[in-house]
Amino acid sequence: MTRLVRLTLATLMLFVLALPAMAQEGTYTPDDDGWEALFDGESLDGWHLRHDGEHGWTVEDGILTNTPPSIDLISDVPLSDHELHIEFRVPEGGNSGVYLQGRYEIQVADSAGHDPNAGSCGALYGQIVPMENASKPAGEWQSYDIRFRAPRIDRDGNRVRPGYLHVEQNGTLIIDSEFESVTGGAVDQNYGHPAGLMLQGDHSGVEYRDIRYRPIKWDWAPEDEFTPLFDGESLDGWKVSSETGHGDGGSWAVVDGVITGTQNGPGNGGILVTEADYGDYEVRYEMNPDWGIDSGFFLRCKDNGQCYQSTVDYRPDGEVGTIYGEGIGGWLQPNPDWFRFYKAEQWNEARIIISGAVPRIQVWLNGNKIIEYTDTEQRLPAQEGIALQVHGGGDWDGKVTRFRNIRVRPLADDEPAQ
Repeated sequence: MTRLVRLTLATLMLFVLALPAMAQEGTYTPDDDGWEALFDGESLDGWHLRHDGEHGWTVEDGILTNTPPSIDLISDVPLSDHELHIEFRVPEGGNSGVYLQGRYEIQVADSAGHDPNAGSCGALYGQIVPMENASKPAGEWQSYDIRFRAPRIDRDGNRVRPGYLHVEQNGTLIIDSEFESVTGGAVDQNYGHPAGLMLQGDHSGVEYRDIRYRPIKWDWAPEDEFTPLFDGESLDGWKVSSETGHGDGGSWAVVDGVITGTQNGPGNGGILVTEADYGDYEVRYEMNPDWGIDSGFFLRCKDNGQCYQSTVDYRPDGEVGTIYGEGIGGWLQPNPDWFRFYKAEQWNEARIIISGAVPRIQVWLNGNKIIEYTDTEQRLPAQEGIALQVHGGGDWDGKVTRFRNIRVRPLADDEPAQ
């Protein structure tokens, strides 16, 4: 298949290798507790401007500084429900804002000594007044520690539950409340869709550092609601299909509780598909392919291999977790940031929700939501199989794709989208 994203081998190795923690003040790298840096302390890599034009954002000594006149700055990584830590410093009379998902502004302002209001530092701007004024004087470093749950929508895009916001400023709780709507200056009103963190840049000078987040699994269903698709011992409930045009189906086996698949000779692959069909569901699984494997996890898969494919391909020109229409249109939803979350040569956790005859597909990779896709037409029957791919083409020299812990949960008719 044609790949749209091209990564050099040098780029790929950046995420293959484990990176040491950074000790410099004001910077942060991912740690064992799941925190991920949005700002590397050295550059504007991973950020883009809200619109084209001259701007005043610079980086020096681990500090992200805005000098007006300027433009709002948005992280490339889209965030869903998350915890956020961010440190800021405002000048006397300064005014900025931290927009969660680019839609919900937590005010950043010089508010020391003032009575709290809906426009003071720490407010959900125009909507929620801080419980107390926890601001330090202008020119001092301050911090926000935020827990955020976005408003929920149903499968038709209607809001069905308010959002939730927990904000601590400088270690003091100032907001613990539900909220309904976006604030002024929002990038859009796409409730329920992941989007980048936005730092307001068009008001006054401000400095930021130590910007990091961690996903929160607010609405993840408990494991006891899932049914295993793989018993860990056999391929009972699965069948090999040779109708895909990739060969005779490939060679599939169970090894130490893991489903493994490889080609029957170079270019001779195929799919392993469930005997049962599934409609609207959530599926969770783990994957750990050998380097160089081009594999995939198939949704609504027909015996001929037509499906929505969540890719499993971490070659330099590949992607993991993104959506490819196998036999139904090619690339539907790529995501060039997938490699930020993938752990090469380790087990990776994936979660997918697919719902609707014209489907909405959401994909999480190691707890991070990387895909939010809604198709524009019905390309496949609403109920078909779930499949694993071993892709034909090239000489893998005995390399295998690996899957384990595959389990599925049907969606309730009235279940809100995430």
